[in-house]
Amino acid sequence: MKPSILYLSYTGLMEPLGRSQVLAYLSRLSKSYSITLVTFEKPAEFSDHAARETLKKECEAHGITWLPRLYHHKPRLLATSWDLLMLLWDTWRLTTRNRAQLVHCRSYIPAIAAWLMGKVTKTPYIFDMRALWPEEMADAGRLDRKSIIYKTLNWLECRLLRDAATVVSLTQAAVIYLKQKYPETSNQNYVVIPTCVDLDRFHTARNRNPEQLTIGSMGTIISGWYHIDWLFNLYNQALTQRPDACLKIVTRDNHATIADMAKKNGTPIERIKFDRASANEVADKISDMSFGSLFFTAGISKLGSAPTRMAEFLSCGIPVIGNRGVGDMADLIEKYNVGVVIEDGSDSSLASGMSKMLDLLSDENLSQRCRAAAEDFFSADCGAQKYQAIYDQAINK
Repeated sequence: MKPSILYLSYTGLMEPLGRSQVLAYLSRLSKSYSITLVTFEKPAEFSDHAARETLKKECEAHGITWLPRLYHHKPRLLATSWDLLMLLWDTWRLTTRNRAQLVHCRSYIPAIAAWLMGKVTKTPYIFDMRALWPEEMADAGRLDRKSIIYKTLNWLECRLLRDAATVVSLTQAAVIYLKQKYPETSNQNYVVIPTCVDLDRFHTARNRNPEQLTIGSMGTIISGWYHIDWLFNLYNQALTQRPDACLKIVTRDNHATIADMAKKNGTPIERIKFDRASANEVADKISDMSFGSLFFTAGISKLGSAPTRMAEFLSCGIPVIGNRGVGDMADLIEKYNVGVVIEDGSDSSLASGMSKMLDLLSDENLSQRCRAAAEDFFSADCGAQKYQAIYDQAINK
């Protein structure tokens, strides 16, 4: 009989991120484990019964029992507390009924549920951090670092790290930071597994016109975590060097809002192309991009970030331009020579970065190097192998 795993995710499986970062792993791990998956779905996705049924059948094909729950957003504190209560009930019910030998927690709220229930059931849990949540909340202005809530979250974070069977971090930068912040966790088993992609679903772009310069952006860019002004200014700099350049933005964000922001920035919108993509369409939608832009706000909260879009760009053989201070992103770009790193968003830095990118694009081995970097660092197969080793170690302790 396969060992039983309970997987708790606060990210919905119906979101592109859930499919690429949860199902991509579990479809592989299900060959060795009996997996029950609990996710929290946004109302818009949850109401799509046809899509939900299709995804349920896909999970069943892999032997995964999927239990979608409705995500609550407002009022924030009460909504999150309600979701936590639901998770506590599910964790108790499923660990006792299914005799789960391990609980895999994707992010903090599921980890809190598993930590609390583990006091009773003694079931070990994996804390799969995904990010530095208290610092993200503080940097976003949602929490004051002097507040009781922030201090409580840090107290919880320390205990979640200390008591987990294993802690999974997206970046080495976050591990270094956490060990310094919480010396009592220095002997904890930290494992770095970056954002990974299913390489079988991505391919080196075939329909890219080498004569056409297309600056690419993918994913949300108006969340407050992305320097959208840098993106517009990079495009402005590109137009001074390549008047034929265009900007393609693939996002679920409101396109009219982004267009208005571009106008206010003084960026011409005539050659800005907007598109949307489902999880299955990402590879095709970005395949005509010359390079991808990764301009994220830097800071403590971003030490634990590994942008999924970087892995997806590289998997398609597309180089990237990004900034420092975001997890291991800059180190990886420079290590594999798959793009350009800028120091800041000044006109001089963006102009220099654009010139370097134009030079790099003339490298005939660039696309193959990008794909090789993805295979070496972002492969879902390699990630699944690491998770299997973690599962086996935790179960056999």
